[in-house]
Amino acid sequence: MVPGPYFVPFDERGPLYYGEPPMSQPWTGNNKQIEIGLPIKPNSSYWLMHHPETCWEFIQHNNEYQFLPTFMKLFELPGCNGVRMIPRGGSDSQMARVSMMDNGFQILDIDMGYQQRFKTLSGGYYYTDIWVTPKVLGKRVMWKFNEQQYNDWRFDLVQAEIIEPIDEDVVNLILDVKKQRVERNAPRTHIPAIKEKFEREQKILEYMLQFSRKMQPIKIEQPKKRARKSV
Repeated sequence: MVPGPYFVPFDERGPLYYGEPPMSQPWTGNNKQIEIGLPIKPNSSYWLMHHPETCWEFIQHNNEYQFLPTFMKLFELPGCNGVRMIPRGGSDSQMARVSMMDNGFQILDIDMGYQQRFKTLSGGYYYTDIWVTPKVLGKRVMWKFNEQQYNDWRFDLVQAEIIEPIDEDVVNLILDVKKQRVERNAPRTHIPAIKEKFEREQKILEYMLQFSRKMQPIKIEQPKKRARKSV
């Protein structure tokens, strides 16, 4: 089940950064409450946006090379990207979203559940994607990203036709850029670090060429295991 927009993660100790703060122990001589929240500045909620021409990446997913959609964010922040301020407080991004759609962007509804929020020590909430989990070290927040879940979600969006598969002409444009990048490094392969990068990029280019011909995910070739010789 995909968590909703205000999903709060749990661990073996219970909910994280959620609910009433715990009371101090009775032997401390007082009942002062301990403040709970992330030591980070609050931000605004946002809408994920996808553009069919520019928002793609060619990656390995489930043992296949394929194009998966990427996203930009439209924050509900007054004064940013045409988001208006409501006189009594709050924001209105309706016109900003219409403007983005006029420019070719597809807006994913917040109700799809791709965002979560955490209380902050300074008040308010910090909004972020559901595929990251916070870990507090002193006054620093470390974020752990679940790449597999994120890629599964993006893959499902295309399979469910919520986002259209990448267009063949867009593939060819990306392919041309990739070719130029590989060719640029070819004369410098005498440098070990660049040679390693060149060989890696060249291999990806080969998979991308196969994709452009078939317009479907390409199975990754697994190295054949050598049979052990019996003694």
